Order: sequence, then C-alpha cells, then structure tokens
Amino acid sequence: MGRPKAPCGTESAYRRHLRNGEPIDAACRDAHAAGRRNARRSPAASAPPATPPKDDADDSGAEQDDMTLIVNTLRTAFTTIAEKDPTRLAPIAREFRSAVEATRGAADAPKELTLAEQLAEARAARAARAQSKGAAS
Repeated sequence: MGRPKAPCGTESAYRRHLRNGEPIDAACRDAHAAGRRNARRSPAASAPPATPPKDDADDSGAEQDDMTLIVNTLRTAFTTIAEKDPTRLAPIAREFRSAVEATRGAADAPKELTLAEQLAEARAARAARAQSKGAAS
C-alpha cells in the first residue's frame, strides 16, 4: 500500500502528470502557474506595506529620542569594535557621523575660497605692504 496520489489542482499532481507522460489538466496547469508566480515574486512584494510616518508635531520629540538612542547604540558599538577589531570601524563611523548630524544638525564647513578670491586677497595684501613701505620711507 503506497502513499495516496496528490489530487489534481496541486503542484505535486502537475509533476506526476509530467513524470507519467499524462496529459496535464487545467487545474494542475493553474496550480503550477500560481506556484511559479509566487516563486518569482520578490520578498519585498509579499511584505506588508510600510506605514507612512505621521506628520504630527508631537512626534518630533519621539523622533529625537529615537535618534539619541541610535547615537548611543552606535557609540557603544564603536567603542566595542575599536577594542576587538579596528578594521571594521569605517562603516560604523559613517553611520555614527550621519546619526550625530541628524541629531545635532550638520556642522557648517568653512567655505573654501575660489582661486579668484585667493588672488584678490593676495593682491590686496601686496598693495597694503607696498603702501606701508612707501609711508615708512
């Protein structure tokens, strides 16, 4: 006494039809097509949709608390990994920097002067030196 045959309309019955050289009925063909569609579907497509963030003013405090928690967690991870395996610090340092900037706000980098601005400053300094030498003589 063997195992019972899978009923038509299942993937197993579809494979049995192929294996035995039998004609494939519509129910088995549909079951096989549905199985292939599910196999090709990405995990993101089957995941439930993400809930959009709320735009309430009350959430700003919660968001700040979350960022503070992230910064503290990354700080702990940073010090732990620095002791164990310093070669793995770079990705954590980038995340830590971006989390700190999100919490505190980005620090304004000093503006670099263009070449034209540098030349103008050099000319003004040279003219000032020439005037001071002319007045001293």
